[in-house]
Parts: sequence; C-alpha cells; structure tokens
Amino acid sequence: MEPCKTLYLNDLSINVIEAERLDPGRTVFRLTLCSPLCYNLPSTSTVIVKQQKIGWENEFQREIQAYEKLKNLQGTIIPIFFGQGSFNGLDALVISEVEGITLYDLARGNFGVQQEALKMYLEKALGAFDEHKAVYWDAKPDNFLFCADAIPEKSKVMVVDLEQVEFPHPLRPWHHNLNSGSVGNLISKFKDGQNPNRPPSPADACYEPGVKGEEGRSETIAPQRPVGQIKDEPPKSWALC
Repeated sequence: MEPCKTLYLNDLSINVIEAERLDPGRTVFRLTLCSPLCYNLPSTSTVIVKQQKIGWENEFQREIQAYEKLKNLQGTIIPIFFGQGSFNGLDALVISEVEGITLYDLARGNFGVQQEALKMYLEKALGAFDEHKAVYWDAKPDNFLFCADAIPEKSKVMVVDLEQVEFPHPLRPWHHNLNSGSVGNLISKFKDGQNPNRPPSPADACYEPGVKGEEGRSETIAPQRPVGQIKDEPPKSWALC
C-alpha cells in the first residue's frame, strides 16, 4: 500500500484512507476515500486515480476530451469521469472503478465465456464509439474489460484508457471500418491467449509498420496508428480501469 495522501478534485481536498497502486509500472491507484458522498462521489468510497505520465501531456488532455465528448457512454461503455484533480502532487484523472476482468486475463482463465458472445459485446462497445464519430486506436486485450452479470443479456464489455481516442475531422468513409476491424483483431488475440501454442494470428503477422495504402491508412486487418505516434508503456496487469 502507498502512504495515504490527499486527493484534490475540483479545488476540494478529500482525505484518502487507503491508496493501492494497481501496477508497479503505471501510476494508477485505487483510492478509498473518507466521506465520498460529500463530494458527489460514489457511496462505494473507492475511485480510480490515473496520474499524468511524464511527457504525456497531450495524451492526458486527449483523454479528458474523450471523456467529455463521450459523456453519454460513461458508466455503460466507459468509466464515469468525475473530473481532473491531483494526487501526490501530479495532475490526475479521477474515474469510477469498473468491476470486470481484462480480455487478456479472461482468455487465460477458465471462465466459460463463448467467443461469439464476446464478439457481440465488443461490437456493441466499439459500435458506440462509431456512433459518436470516435476512433479507438489502442485496441489491446488489457484495455477491454468483460463485466459479467447473473443475467447473461446484461453482461457487457467496457473500454478503458482513452488516451488514443480521436475524433477525425473530416470523417472519411474508411474511418467507420477502424473500430469494427479492432473487433476481429481482439478476438484473434483472445484465441491466442486461450491457446498459446496455436500459430500466430493473421492480424499480427500481416501488419507492416509504415506501409500505407489508399487514403493513407495502414494495410492491416486491425487499425494501427502510424509508427511513432503511440508511446510504449508496460502492459497492465490490473483488471480495473
């Protein structure tokens, strides 16, 4: 556990009872708060705080913009965004905790989730981005959380890490294929996780960085950002946003 600190949100100081760092390689914390209802925060008393990474100022602002533009999806497809604050002296996003398991961990566990059902959940989640004219470029298995429900019809997939969300303008016809292409790529990676000894997925093998096709997009089954525009970061092991 990290030493307890004070969280600042909307110019208000909130006492932190407990701070748990969710991944050694990332400045993401689960905070247990004192009297959260006084600050219009959830009664569960826990929130996720995601600190700005050094040199990632643009991505930090892009993530805030994404939460604001995708406000209608908060709480259903993406976490709830409570606002920008600071924690341990660093700017941070304060968002809701998502109870779910990443597709990375889901593939490696015995959870009995059918691939066709998972594909449907992914199509619904990324289809919602399409409806808001947003492109989600960072489609990795650990950025998608399967949220199970006792009623199967209410199970869903939620999306975290919105640093690489873009709202292209003008919106080209091929932009509509980017999110749908990510669904197939994620399912392929899910299969790889279930059976690590199977041959590599075509989605991984066919991508050649820097090879552009018509309209300036990469020739790949799944959407890929141009080389150099996505910064490397260690994989997340936490199953929450």
